[in-house]
This record gives sequence, C-alpha cells and structure tokens, in this order.
Amino acid sequence: MDKVDFENYKKDLPQQSISTSSISESTTFDPDDTWRAVKELVRLKISDRNFKTWFTNTYIENISNGVVDFSCQNNLQKTTIINEYLQTLKECLQQATGTNFMVNVNTREEEKGDRPKYEYVDSRKENEKKSGEKNLFTDLENEKTLRENAINRAQINPKYTFDTFVVGSHNRLAEAVARASSKELGTLYNPVFFYGNTGVGKTHLMQAIGNEVIKNDPNKQVVYVSIEQFLNEMITSIRSKKEQSFREKYRKVDLLIIDDIQFVETYPKTQEALFHTFNTLYQANKQIVLAADRPPSEIKNLTDRLRSRFEGGMVADIGVPDYETRMAILQQVLEEKNIQIPNEYLDLIAKNIESNVRELEGALNKILSLVRLGDLPTYEEAAKILQVDIASKRKKITPKKVITSVSEVFEVKPTEIKGNRRTAYVALSRQVVMYILRNELELPLEKVAREVNRKDHTTVLHACEKISKMIEDDSRFKEKIESCKRYLVQ
Repeated sequence: MDKVDFENYKKDLPQQSISTSSISESTTFDPDDTWRAVKELVRLKISDRNFKTWFTNTYIENISNGVVDFSCQNNLQKTTIINEYLQTLKECLQQATGTNFMVNVNTREEEKGDRPKYEYVDSRKENEKKSGEKNLFTDLENEKTLRENAINRAQINPKYTFDTFVVGSHNRLAEAVARASSKELGTLYNPVFFYGNTGVGKTHLMQAIGNEVIKNDPNKQVVYVSIEQFLNEMITSIRSKKEQSFREKYRKVDLLIIDDIQFVETYPKTQEALFHTFNTLYQANKQIVLAADRPPSEIKNLTDRLRSRFEGGMVADIGVPDYETRMAILQQVLEEKNIQIPNEYLDLIAKNIESNVRELEGALNKILSLVRLGDLPTYEEAAKILQVDIASKRKKITPKKVITSVSEVFEVKPTEIKGNRRTAYVALSRQVVMYILRNELELPLEKVAREVNRKDHTTVLHACEKISKMIEDDSRFKEKIESCKRYLVQ
C-alpha cells in the first residue's frame, strides 16, 4: 500500500488518537478502522508470505481501557503471533493510533453469534468458510512440519538462532555479516569465513544462519557438516562407488555450512573434492559459510587456489567475549532454564572464566546442579567448585582495597573512613575496615590502627568485637560484610 492510501486509513481514526501518546478517556477507537490501518503497517514490516500465513482471518475485537483484544483462528496462529510478531503488532498499533496499547491475543470461539462485528456472516457460506479455515490450519501444520524436517535434514540445532546469540564488541561484525548473509544468500558475502578460538560461538552463529534461512523458506536446501564428516562421507562414497550421490548432496544445496575447516590441511584429496564443490556452488550463487580456529592465511598445507577462495568473500574474527558479554550470556542461560541465583555467583564465573563461552556455561551448570538439589553453595564453596583460588587472591589484597570495598558497599567516602568524622554510620564503616584488616589480612593491631589514622590499638580490638557481635545478630549486616569480602577477590 502506498503512502496516500495509508493516509486515507489514518483519516478513519479519531484525530486525537494520531496526536497523543497517552490514552484519554474521551478517546474512542473503532476496531474496524484501527485494524485496517494497523494491518497495512504490519504488511510493510513482514514478508507477504508470512503476512498471509499468520494474519489471515485476524481481527481486532475490542479496544477499551488501554487494551486491544486481538483475535485469530487457532492456537498455532496465536502462539506464532505472540512469539514472533507481538512486538511488531504493538509498534504498528502505536504508529497508527499514537497510543501505547497493551495487546491480548486470543483464539475465536466459532460459536453462533460470537463473531467479529465487522465480519459479514452469510449462512449459505458457513460450510465453505469452515472448510477454508480447516485448510489454513492444515497449511500451518504442514509448514511447521516442513521446517522441522528441513532442520533435521540440515543437521542443525534449532536452539542456535540469532535471538539466542549474545552480541558484544568481540563478535558484532561477525553477527552482522551472518544476519546479512541469511537474507541475501550467495550474493552479498560469499563465502563467509568465521574464525576464532574454541568455544567462542562460531558454531552457534553458523547454525543461526541455517535456522534463519529455513524459517523464511523451509524449501531451501541447507546442509551443516564438519570437515571430518565431509571426509568420511567422501571415503564411503568412493568405497561404495556412489561418488555421484556424494557430489549431488553437496552441490545441489542453497546453503553449505562447513565447520572446523582448518583440519582440511592434512587431507590433500579432500581439498580437491572441496575445491570442486566450492566452485560449483559459488558459480551458481549458492551461499557457503566456513569456520576455523584461525584465518585462511594461517592454515598450513592449504592449496593456493583454495586459500584464495576462502579469502575471496568476508573473513570475520570472533574474539574473546568481554566481561559484560560474559555476564549477559550467563543471564540468558538462567532465563532459558527459568532459574534465578544471586548475581555475585555470575560475577565469580564471568571474572574467572574469560576465554571460552562453552566453559562459561559449563561452570554455571556446576553451580546449578547444586541449586537443583535445593542447596545454594556459599561463595567460598562456589569458588572451590570452580577451582578459583580465593586464598591466593586474598594474599594480594592491600589495605587500600579493603577501604575501597567498604566505601563501595557502605557508600561512605574513603576520606571519611580515614578522617576524624565520628557520625555513627561513618564510625561503623571505619570499624568494618578494621575488622576486615584484622581478620582477613591478619595485620597486627598497631598496623590496622595506622591504616585508619588511629593511634590506639584498643580501638581496633573494640571494633573487631563489635562487628563480630553484629554479624551474629544481624543477617542483613552479615550479608554486607560478605559483599565487602567478595569485592576484595574480584
């Protein structure tokens, strides 16, 4: 629909709904007119195929109290709209009406009299309509089955999608290249070559391309294979005299994904078969995606003609995730598993396992295995499970870091802790510092006193006794002390 037509739809809506972002009690929205405007916006944001599949016979039933009741035919349609198009629907509603609505998506009960008021009901066409609805449901089920079969044939994990791939500064370029390639197979970047250390997400990203392609068109032929499997299949085809079948499998695909391509350096015969497969697909504008633990220039014993082809498209590095990305990965795993644990445990993992996403998730699973048994380990126990040497780290702790940790947790300036202010809260923070210096760093009483600019070591004894008593009596205060200790070994 062009801009002029859409403007005509907007004219059908109440004028105040176009100009305000909040709901006025006097504002009314006609479901028919609103849906006519919104569906054209939805149509502009998604493909015609998906629009016809998921938004056929959908309606706005009612608009009141800031809520839009949206109806569809069946549970499959409802689930897909909620999971994949709900945000798009909300955005289009806001664009069309100027109001941020909540949206309820429900299936319609096909009972007599319970139909959208703007849907013309002709009793003579009831059987024809029900037959059409049955056919739509069958088509939706068939498309779902097509996707599942295509994923199984491709040998990819359906959980490896762009939505579950955590993006950070270390992989932003690679993720952008992957998304673009999934939309324009064989034309934008071809081949795509990802490289990086083990466990940084190369396999996830490659299979996300495959899942996205199948999601958009389950008839596309996608194959994911490791170079070892490619070699084994080639040897088997030679022995069984089925070389033609082997060639057809890999040369008639729309997307070929090969993992661990660096191992091809030890197999000259495999390089030759790979070269011819590569050429056939490349000349047919079919997409090729490769991954290795190093760039093409560093793969030894690789023929020049194959190396030049690997480097002829887009070569993208996937680096080591930074701390923020590691935390995001751990939080996403928890969200997928629907489990919650305190953030300090995630912090412990993220700060001590830096180079490998796979090891990161493995460390989290160790902690979760105890949580499932109903027993959350202490911070020290978690460190021991993860083989993090807290004792060694504590030996490197300085009095300055102790003061900094207490100032962070108790929100008192370091200068106040070492100063002469005697307000109750500042004095308490100063006593906590003395307690930690004495008990964690095992400093002499006189040195502890000097660190906080005090002359008498009896002040330190009094502080240690007081803080020890407060820890026993007050669980919240005890948690604050534990937070200070954790800060020291970070």
